[in-house]
Amino acid sequence: MHGLRRRIPVFEAAVIAAALLGTAQLAACSRLPFHSHTVKLGDIRVYYEVHGHGKPLLLLHGGAGDGRQFSNQVPAFEKKFRVIVPDERAQGRTTDGAGPLTYHVMAEDMIALMDHLHLERVDIMGWSDGGIIGLDLAIHHPDRIAHLVTFGANFHPAGLRDDDREWQATASAESFGPDSKTAYEKQNPDPGHWEIAMNKVLDMWRTEPRMSLAELASIRAKTLICAGNRDLIKPAHTDSLARAIPGAWLWIVPDASHSAMMEHPELVNRVVLAFLADRALPAGTAVR
Repeated sequence: MHGLRRRIPVFEAAVIAAALLGTAQLAACSRLPFHSHTVKLGDIRVYYEVHGHGKPLLLLHGGAGDGRQFSNQVPAFEKKFRVIVPDERAQGRTTDGAGPLTYHVMAEDMIALMDHLHLERVDIMGWSDGGIIGLDLAIHHPDRIAHLVTFGANFHPAGLRDDDREWQATASAESFGPDSKTAYEKQNPDPGHWEIAMNKVLDMWRTEPRMSLAELASIRAKTLICAGNRDLIKPAHTDSLARAIPGAWLWIVPDASHSAMMEHPELVNRVVLAFLADRALPAGTAVR
């Protein structure tokens, strides 16, 4: 895909496919009614969208992508929630700041956005990097997070499959392919920043996250940990994540990869909406 001569790891394929313009999912999202905004928060300008009305729900996208990864979730969620969909620092339509990219810095960006929107408490659904940001928020700001749902999140770099870690060890911005660069240049306010931004993402993936079991045990949000049964996160790692968080539920999505929410949107949406509403999950949903 996109000029690479070797097998593309699931992680890379999922991130690139979700980040590029012109896919069917992005086209579908472009037809949704929404209010888009840009706000200066500290040293960056954050792009975010607001859909629907009700209890606030923050959707956090995967690495090297943007909020349009949730094009299959927003139409279902906006009927029940005020859905806030930001682009993270250095990605999508949000600018970068000084220094390295870290999950904690991006989590603090989200607290600044919540403060800007006068949101005392939110529910969070995060995919991949977005799930990691959600974990960081739940650890460091326990009073601000009510429900947390993660898909394909890890709490340590060793949680990724060995082949994906091997790819990360030698990857550079060019490894994402020319379409990634074209998409970034079309939408980001600083189009010449693509190489720096993508290399920051890769540096972060190689070294983070590094959350201790004690930190995970401090989480008080009602939590649902999800992963595909063919996810790039090792099954034992996902299981350890769920076991470390008091009262967390674990759902392994059948017949799904790292991109479970894109592959099975109707199922994912039903389960997540039931969980956020504190209802019984749909019949046949196997959780621990």
